[in-house]
Amino acid sequence: MKEVPLIPADHWFFRNSLVVLKDPLAFFVSTFEEYGDIYNVNSNLYTIYVTANPEHIQEIMVTNKTDYAKSDDYKILKYSLGNGLLTSEGDFWKKQRRIAQPAFHKGSMKKLLDIMIDSTQKTVDHWKQKKQVQLTDEMSLLALDIVTKCLFGTELETDYVKIQEAVTVENEYLAERIMKPFKPPFWVPTSKNRAYRKSRAYSSSLILGIIKERQENPSEHNDLLSMLMSAEDEDTGEKMSNKQLKDESITIFVAGHETTANALSWTFYLLSQHPEKMQLLQDEIERVLQGSNPDFQSLKELSYTQMVLEESMRLYPPAWTVVRKVAQDTNMKGYDFKKDTRLILDVFMLHRHPDYWENPTAFQPERFEPEEKKKRHKYAYIPFGAGQRMCIGNNFAMMEMKIVLVMLLQNFKISLAKDAPEVVPEPLITLRPKNGVLMDLRPL
Repeated sequence: MKEVPLIPADHWFFRNSLVVLKDPLAFFVSTFEEYGDIYNVNSNLYTIYVTANPEHIQEIMVTNKTDYAKSDDYKILKYSLGNGLLTSEGDFWKKQRRIAQPAFHKGSMKKLLDIMIDSTQKTVDHWKQKKQVQLTDEMSLLALDIVTKCLFGTELETDYVKIQEAVTVENEYLAERIMKPFKPPFWVPTSKNRAYRKSRAYSSSLILGIIKERQENPSEHNDLLSMLMSAEDEDTGEKMSNKQLKDESITIFVAGHETTANALSWTFYLLSQHPEKMQLLQDEIERVLQGSNPDFQSLKELSYTQMVLEESMRLYPPAWTVVRKVAQDTNMKGYDFKKDTRLILDVFMLHRHPDYWENPTAFQPERFEPEEKKKRHKYAYIPFGAGQRMCIGNNFAMMEMKIVLVMLLQNFKISLAKDAPEVVPEPLITLRPKNGVLMDLRPL
């Protein structure tokens, strides 16, 4: 049997727990460089292995997936997301996935394209009055507007900034509870617990109110909520309960805008640092669209745009880790794993693994040319997960990001502001730019 390398302890009692909790991304990067793509964290909390090997990823998420379950961390996410597709498991998850899947087929996505274009045009009009923007905030508000209208078919009768603030409070709070488990229970009235409960109640009440209003006043809608409400399990004819509708809506609402906003922020930042790639992208946009808005057909023709987004999510994957728990004693590629061992699938370093990526830290969209992709291991790149639990909204997200990227670049020259804070990744539940990305705008 193979032995997983054990990382030397940083502290006699805490071992490496505090080092990991302080800056997990820095720990993963430095440890990968020294010990390779699988190692034992040497934690005093649990037995924790980290892997960034695509063969291991395939075994855990696809080939032998029944030996692995979602980790206990997902129970924490349930406080905000309920029992939606991101957090549920087993037969319940399979049933929900079957019911929800048609809403995310490419044919259904066509109905949402105009909403994405209209929302992005609002941002274009808004930016024409600006010379500088905090891009991360702007992308968050735009993604929130898009997911709200695509999910509910209307703007919410509330301030989007207030919603954004509530979601941010929830995201930061849950990330801290996952990374720092020695926290007072949820019911203890600390200031952070109270702030979280207030934010969670606000976002939940918004969505429950919309579902209730839709049921009381049914009419024809071309939005995701309508598709979810009318969808039936093809085996049983069963529809989603109100609780399931709420949980799935909140999951789409929260997860569906946070990840997209971060991916777009990193994409614009990377392009600002590589003007030659920006020029190639702008040349394609002009050649394919010739000044018009994208449609479903032209989106398919924007191949370099697709490559830019894929390369951005390689370097800065929004879902930068995936965590699993060993459900039963098992053997994975020669390594014995005991039940309840935690496995961190290090997506960040997987996407930068030098055995699978030449010059791995460089921004090179061309590595996603079709012929180049064929040469790589299928599971060396998993921005939307892998196997049967691949993100159900991947087509939605890619369409949205393409539309936003091309429409903004049709109208503005975007460059990193000279007085911008250093752009560094902040590893919360998603990987976001710490301190945001301050950009200068020049209309074209």
